Parts: sequence; structure tokens; C-alpha cells
Amino acid sequence: MPEIPEIETVCHHLRNSVLATPITSIALNRSKNLNIEPDEFVRLVTGQTIIAVGRRAKIILFTLSNQHTITIHFMLEGYAQLLEDHEPRLQQASTIFYLASGKALTLFKINLGYIHLFPTVDWQDIEDVNQLGPEPLSAEFTLSYFLKLFKSRKGMIKPLLMDQKLIAGIGNVYSNEALFCSRILPTRKVKDMNDAELSTVYHCLRRLLSQAVQLGGVYDIPYSQADQLTGGYLAQLKVAYRTGKPCFECSAPIQTQRVGGRNAFYCSKCQH
Repeated sequence: MPEIPEIETVCHHLRNSVLATPITSIALNRSKNLNIEPDEFVRLVTGQTIIAVGRRAKIILFTLSNQHTITIHFMLEGYAQLLEDHEPRLQQASTIFYLASGKALTLFKINLGYIHLFPTVDWQDIEDVNQLGPEPLSAEFTLSYFLKLFKSRKGMIKPLLMDQKLIAGIGNVYSNEALFCSRILPTRKVKDMNDAELSTVYHCLRRLLSQAVQLGGVYDIPYSQADQLTGGYLAQLKVAYRTGKPCFECSAPIQTQRVGGRNAFYCSKCQH
């Protein structure tokens, strides 16, 4: 599932390719991901100009010229590509926004995700947004806030890092990487961790997310033919999806086990 760096990378591409561009028509090949009737969605979006592109956690936000906002959540497999409006691959898309530029903003594999439309004044109040925790790279997400947030928790550190109500936008990849950076096992109970250990997790998390945003995250599908950014952080992964491969620090094989319903990747020698 894409996390903050991957979604921020998509938003970077979108700002450079679709801002101030009118949407001339829409093809909805999977209307189940909409929150309103397909005809109403098409009516409200067609002819509108994309005037802003934003992100909240793992959600992409398109502000339209008619004071409506499209919210897009890729969930597990979804991704976006900017294609020519005649390419054969368009037939495989979930949704296609045909643009006045002659390009097609194409969304693929939005099977578990969604594409919702709200009046712009209301999108902050929708359940998927208003229950999210703070952004981990925001100014308000201070070390003191982080320590206070986790001080009273009793669960394991990895599932808590991925709890969207506590911290928005962190998933499996960066929780694993931050814990390896911190030398903390994903199964450690927060109540057994001291402030120094939690502080290390905080600083590792912020640093790794910042680096991943700069390097384009870990997506392996480029946004367009000119895309030289997407996936640049893949080579930086230390433990995520490296089961059985040698640890870069000690050469012990990377381990995997289910923690909180997700696969945790870790080094049993380096992490404690």
C-alpha cells in the first residue's frame, strides 16, 4: 500500500502535469468506488479545471473550479499514470480523466480504494479524513507530542505506528524501516520502552520519511515516460520485503512474522 512518500510523489507529478487543466470527459470503468451516482459524478466533474492538488495521509485531493474536491485513495494496489489519450492500456483502467492537454490521467486497480466527490467546504469533515492523526512530517508533530501520544499505550510498537488515528500516513514499509533504524523489534510493547528509545523511533521515522519523499518513494511503476523520480527509495530499503536476505549491518538473515495482522520485517540480531 502506498504511504506518505509514494502519495507525495504522485502529487508532485500531478502538480507538474494537471494543474490548471480542464477535464474534458471521464470514463468510469468501475463505478463501485464512487460515493455518488456515476452520472452525477460525471456531470459535476466534466468541464471543471483542477485548481489545486493536495494530500492528507494516503489520500490525494483534487480541488476543482466548481468548489468540489475529489478524494482518491489507492488502498493496496492502485496507482496513477499520465498517458496519451489513445493508448491501448486505457482499456485496463478503473477511471480515466481526459484532459484538455490531450493527455489522460488514468487510475488503475482502484479495486479496494475509492474516488469520492464532496463540496470543497465539506471534505475536511468526512469520516476518512476527520479521524486521522497528525501528519508525521508536520510542524505540530513534535517529539514532546510523540512521547505524550505513546506514553499511555499498551500495544506493540509496529501496529501503533500504523494506526491512522494516532499518526496519519504510515504503513508497513516505513514502520519496518523506522524500527530497524531504531534497533527496536516490531513486537516490543510500548509500555516497556523508555523515552530514549521512543525518541530514537521518532527521529528515525521523520528522517526516513523525509528522505523517501525526496527520492520518490518505493513505487515501481512510473507516472509517465519522463518520470525519473518514482521508486528512487527502493534501493534504500534495509528490511522491508527482504526476507531471508542478509542484514546490511550484521549479515544475519532478515526475518518475517505477522505482527498486528501485517508482515513485520526485522533483523533478530540488530533489533531488540
